Amino acid sequence: MDRELNAGPNSTIVRTNGREAVDWQAARNGSLLHAGAAFTARVAPGVAAALLEVLFRRVRRHPVPGRERGWLARARRLPPVTAFGRRLPVWSWGEGPTVLLVHGWEGRGSQMGAFAEALAAAGFRAVAYDAPAHGASRGSMSSMPALWTAVEAVATAVGPVAGLVAHSAGAAATARAMARGLPVGRAVFAAPAADPGRFLGVAADWLGLPPEVARRTQRRIERRFDLRFEDLSVPAMAPALDVPLLVVHDRDDAEVPWREGEAIAASWPGARLVTTDGLGHRRLLREPAVVEQAVRFLGAG
Repeated sequence: MDRELNAGPNSTIVRTNGREAVDWQAARNGSLLHAGAAFTARVAPGVAAALLEVLFRRVRRHPVPGRERGWLARARRLPPVTAFGRRLPVWSWGEGPTVLLVHGWEGRGSQMGAFAEALAAAGFRAVAYDAPAHGASRGSMSSMPALWTAVEAVATAVGPVAGLVAHSAGAAATARAMARGLPVGRAVFAAPAADPGRFLGVAADWLGLPPEVARRTQRRIERRFDLRFEDLSVPAMAPALDVPLLVVHDRDDAEVPWREGEAIAASWPGARLVTTDGLGHRRLLREPAVVEQAVRFLGAG
């Protein structure tokens, strides 16, 4: 892997040659789903909205690579924590001040293993878990309230939390938990989603559904969880949060655009933005330069 580090005061740029392969079978299945959804929207928009909610909240599980199984094999299994009606598996590495590791949507705690082992070597206790309907947790559907409830429940069980590392939608859920009063010493957000509610519009566009179906679906979700989508905006929450924050985001992130991390850093008092290049949305979770910088930041408190 070719790599270039820029030691400027506000960014670290990491370059790699790798690119993700195209899953043509998934693309074909997606086109069939697209056609069915568009037809349903024309003849029964209410039904289309209900189906979009199911698709939006459904969690896909992905194969666990060997490196992650190795990280879990070296962890200590903690008692499960109950959140949002689910028993969540919890693991820890090392001893010392607790750093909570929060995975993203359709992720799992083992994805954070590179941070866990580096933190343990640096004198921390790293704690990871699987959120409701993610990883080894039971269920097939989840939500942002389920994610931030899990953050709060695990932090309460293992805290006090000296620091945390959160990825993608997990970062947005963590910000919400902090806005609700969760005490955290220092935080690192990796590829954070600034406005997780916007992904409903992305899903509707991908399926070829008209805006009215997306609006119907949003109203369904807001009624179900007694929330407003605008309350999920991290930049809107950020000015009231005074926790030291490091944001790491890749310019080649195809799932959560780099501008979302930039927006969070710009609105969060005193936050620092680190930009990488070529790592995408997930590889930055195991990039040594990123992990090292996050551990160093958490140890500065």
